[in-house]
Amino acid sequence: MLEFSNRRSGHQIAKEPPRIPKVREFAEVTMRDGAVLTGYVFVEATARIQDLLNGNNPFFPFVDEHQHIHLINKHHVIRVRPSD
Repeated sequence: MLEFSNRRSGHQIAKEPPRIPKVREFAEVTMRDGAVLTGYVFVEATARIQDLLNGNNPFFPFVDEHQHIHLINKHHVIRVRPSD
């Protein structure tokens, strides 16, 4: 969170950085144990799935075909195949 001061009143005002909208991308995720999940990952509108996987966060949200939400640990993923 960014903060700046109001010079007239001297109060600190919190300002949130602009948010980049996320889009839903269909993908097939293969896990180390052989499980294959099909569903959606969420990436920033200006990014690709590989940017999500190479980012700093060790987990990413995934919604399967039954609309169940999973929080997937990237270290347990072998392959992510995006839909063309």
